[in-house]
Amino acid sequence: MEFTSSWHFESGVLLDEIETQEGLADWVDAYRFRLGMSSGEQISIGDEDVDVALRVRAAVRDLLDALVDQTSPPPGSLDLVTKLAGRLDDTTVAWPAAGPHLVWPDDTPTIDKVLSQVCASAVRLLTSPRRELLRRCPAPSCVLFFSALRKTQQWCSPACGNRARVARHSARGR
Repeated sequence: MEFTSSWHFESGVLLDEIETQEGLADWVDAYRFRLGMSSGEQISIGDEDVDVALRVRAAVRDLLDALVDQTSPPPGSLDLVTKLAGRLDDTTVAWPAAGPHLVWPDDTPTIDKVLSQVCASAVRLLTSPRRELLRRCPAPSCVLFFSALRKTQQWCSPACGNRARVARHSARGR
């Protein structure tokens, strides 16, 4: 869900962390270990990689929306996520003293490594019992999904809960 959360509101402004080459590279660097990339692995991102990443994020969001709304997802979104998740079949696992990591064929571009991991993670979430915990935050100006870890959890964060309560209070005062 971190990838879908790369598009979010901050102080009332919609921020897109991956809409530029630099932004996408920074996001990849911040999540490199969760993406199965080693600390010394070079990150190479091109303009077309940003376009693909934005399409994948939209497709994953389509699937999360469909799950939360209990509807069918757009077939193109499901096909894209399924296809990219399958790229993990090209990997092996190495287990040196530093710990296990994925080993990709030498010519695998950074974006393929990243998006296959993102899509595989989305598939695991959507097909696991954890999918029952998935919620869309109902707070004003929030576009995030979250896993409700408590039965009473309504928002993705305390800040969103406060914003929702303030909005409700202001609406009553009008």
